Amino acid sequence: MCKGNRGSPILILDKMKTIKPSFVDLNLNATSKKEAISLLVEHLWNEGKLSEKEHYFEAVLKREELLSTYCGYAIAIPHAESNAVKEASFVFGRTSDMAWDEEDESVQFIILLAIPSAEDGEENKHIEMMSNVATIALEEDIREKWVNATTIEEIINTFN
Repeated sequence: MCKGNRGSPILILDKMKTIKPSFVDLNLNATSKKEAISLLVEHLWNEGKLSEKEHYFEAVLKREELLSTYCGYAIAIPHAESNAVKEASFVFGRTSDMAWDEEDESVQFIILLAIPSAEDGEENKHIEMMSNVATIALEEDIREKWVNATTIEEIINTFN
């Protein structure tokens, strides 16, 4: 999904046009994929985006077992569609180079997507969210801003 078409950055879904500062962690202190996901899930939980924290966390880990969400360019986009998600949202985390999976290069940027279970007519929300986030993440100038950002606002501006 992440290594697909590269185009100009586009806006995230209407519900995700802006992210709150609490959804950005510039100093994600994790030493493993599982720990990083857990810390980012905690942000979603604290903001009331999840009805069941553990249920969503397990859904993300189960999705990771199917296929790594490492995208190249030091980016991972873990995600899960779950009925534990109240509202579509995402969390951005920046970490020092961290191993994602044994066969992947190190990860510096993690974007955790929380997607509510699809309802009739909304089956493509998951794919649309992944596509929009990946399009932004694959832009070299955006990644450069992520590397050099010293404030949460600088990160938020790359998604708007």
